[in-house]
Amino acid sequence: MQGSLCKRSRTPRSKKYPVDRLSLLPDDILHQVLSSLDFLDVVRTSVLSKRWRYVWTTMPYLNFDMDWYVQHNYDFDSELLGPQYKFWDFIKWALLLRDQSQIMRICLYSDNTITHQINGLLRVAARQKVQELSILDGDYTAYGLEFPRVLCDTLAVLTVNFHDTIPLRVTAVFSNIRSLKLTRVHISGNAAEKLLSSGCAKLEDVYLEDCQVGDLEQIDISAGNLKNLTIVNVCTLDKFWVVGCFDSKLRVCAPNLLSFCYIGPMLLGFALVDTGSLKNVTVRLLRVPKGYEDEYKNHVLCPERFIGFNNAKTLTLSTVVVKYFCPTYCESQWDTFLLDNVNRLELELRHNAGYIEGLINLLKLSPNIEVLVVRFKEDRQIPRARKKSRKACLAIKNSSTWKSRIEAIACLSYHVKFIQIVDLDGTEIALELVKFLLQNGKVLERMEIMIGNEKKKPNSFFQPLNLPKTSEVVVSFPEYARRKIPWFDQGDSDPEYDD
Repeated sequence: MQGSLCKRSRTPRSKKYPVDRLSLLPDDILHQVLSSLDFLDVVRTSVLSKRWRYVWTTMPYLNFDMDWYVQHNYDFDSELLGPQYKFWDFIKWALLLRDQSQIMRICLYSDNTITHQINGLLRVAARQKVQELSILDGDYTAYGLEFPRVLCDTLAVLTVNFHDTIPLRVTAVFSNIRSLKLTRVHISGNAAEKLLSSGCAKLEDVYLEDCQVGDLEQIDISAGNLKNLTIVNVCTLDKFWVVGCFDSKLRVCAPNLLSFCYIGPMLLGFALVDTGSLKNVTVRLLRVPKGYEDEYKNHVLCPERFIGFNNAKTLTLSTVVVKYFCPTYCESQWDTFLLDNVNRLELELRHNAGYIEGLINLLKLSPNIEVLVVRFKEDRQIPRARKKSRKACLAIKNSSTWKSRIEAIACLSYHVKFIQIVDLDGTEIALELVKFLLQNGKVLERMEIMIGNEKKKPNSFFQPLNLPKTSEVVVSFPEYARRKIPWFDQGDSDPEYDD
């Protein structure tokens, strides 16, 4: 009896359903979660629950992708309007049904360009004071993009990437722009002043690829806060080799510039002015295709056209530049071209004595380098139709020999402690260079050799050469991931086989 009284009555427990923790998050966190989705999918989240019904109307990050919309929301059998018009109709209603909250970012992917619709979207972006704008994958259009004055004042990030060149019409200075990335855009002289002038006080990153610049004798980039500048002055459409998109002098005045990279044919000159903070300079000169030689005959590589490069701490040069430092190849006197601030030198070489002599001359002009990186470039593939006419020339160039020698070079005698050789293929001329560096590197501590031919072993390279044996230098053969070279730089950048 007493035991029965001690028993506690059990009340039935309610079933526990999993808690929807995602829906409990505040709107600003949900916006971040949805920020990478296409806006069509963001709208579809409204059917999940009452909590999600109006989340899309306050979304500050809008991504519109035409391909995604057509794939998931267009029926070719029943629709009367074309897919591009239905897509823009969706954008119009999405913007009209939003609430009055600010739009922070708009990203548009559309390979069927309707310029007046894009310009209408730019006007909406101006009214909303959008800070980040991306227009990607556009195709050919004869009309330009028109940026209203208000949008020029508010944009912080601008990315434009078209498949064909589109004009850019700018009405005011981009006073708040931080990041500018333009691909296949025509920039007039007036637009260049508003995009790259000293009025762009907050500009930090500039990337220009395959951009046509108006008829300017000199392109001036002057931004006090600019940190990274990359210019790819070549048509980068796949397998479509075209000479540089602009041809003029380039003057950069940026006291906070950290990195400068130029890829393309030789310009009329480079001038890096007031760049005391400069750390990395990369110059990858590409050859001029046949038929354009007369237009570029005055583009001579000489010290007067490389102003300010001695401020760099790391200097990277392609094969075309290295060869011009060979005394027998170029008549220019490089004795005044002193790279006394460079402590890391990265060079690309061909298996040719001219390039190696250019390397040695660069070492003499760089007395304070501590790290040397040499990357051998693979031989260029010559089309079969042209092999017969080039066969003799190719044989002569490949049979050129070069022997190691003892030579007192300041940087090798006192500063260079680490050397890296990349894509060594075991040819005699390449091994002679290795021997030269080991013989003359008085303070060298370590050398890394990365073999280009995976089937060959290190011993098969060095046994026949009698390389100097030294217990002070550690020579290692680490595995590495091969560098991916852009298609336009794989062969066409090297003039070695030109007639």
